[in-house]
Amino acid sequence: MIYILASIISSTLIYVIFRWAKNYSCKLSKLITINYLTATLLGFGLFMNFNTSLLTNSKPWIPFGILLGVLFIVMFYLIGISSQKAGITITTLSNKLSLVFPVLFSLIYFNESISTLKYAGLFLAIIAVIFVVYKRDLKKTNLLFIVLPALIFRGSGLTDSVVKFVQAVKTTSEEVTVFSSFVFFVAFICGAFISIFRRSPNLFTFHSPTLFLGILLGAANFGSLYFLINALNKSNLNSSLVFALVNMSIVALSSIVGFSIFKEKLNKLNIAGIGLAIISLYFLL
Repeated sequence: MIYILASIISSTLIYVIFRWAKNYSCKLSKLITINYLTATLLGFGLFMNFNTSLLTNSKPWIPFGILLGVLFIVMFYLIGISSQKAGITITTLSNKLSLVFPVLFSLIYFNESISTLKYAGLFLAIIAVIFVVYKRDLKKTNLLFIVLPALIFRGSGLTDSVVKFVQAVKTTSEEVTVFSSFVFFVAFICGAFISIFRRSPNLFTFHSPTLFLGILLGAANFGSLYFLINALNKSNLNSSLVFALVNMSIVALSSIVGFSIFKEKLNKLNIAGIGLAIISLYFLL
């Protein structure tokens, strides 16, 4: 359970840091590039001692690592913009509602079976997310606040499904670190190219909040993937339940953080949704 708890905390920190970055006028492109550089150095340096020869022995998952690296950088831009525009709560919920994709993928592709009570937990989880996302003034809501969460929903579902496939079919438990590091390295290269292509006049300007939050974001980002894959490998739970447990816990925790720290408003239906999320977690345990 320690890996599940660590994955929940790491993933929640990502949304919090993005929201903090808005308060310090951090440039999103620089923040994301520093983040992926930090995640890459954590993996290759701290855990692998820069032993790149490990990559040559893990060729089967390299194409999937490249795909995930590209997906990661795209999703991070979307999550960063949405966290600052639409808020932590709606962004997190739109992201974590995508648990439907990896859960169904695990049930169909790997023929996993779960109890009726746990099916009820999945159903309550989806209802809970819908309740928390609901806004009374939806007609007055900026279209961007709807499009961004919708894109995050689809993209995160695809990303999590690929992670599950690679974890189950293409990698071993001993390759978790090298695989995670490679994914972040690909994302860093993509982020660097984006920053150079945009030719930002302040690309190399030192901004201490961006540097600090970028490093913190990178550590949280690395942890979110590293701990999730370890949870899938070592928790002795079906992967469908791991995804559901992790995602709904992130939903509940980020909603509390958004309300208590960033004063994001919640109506009665939103609060009821958080309650349903907690009940669904009990069913899923």
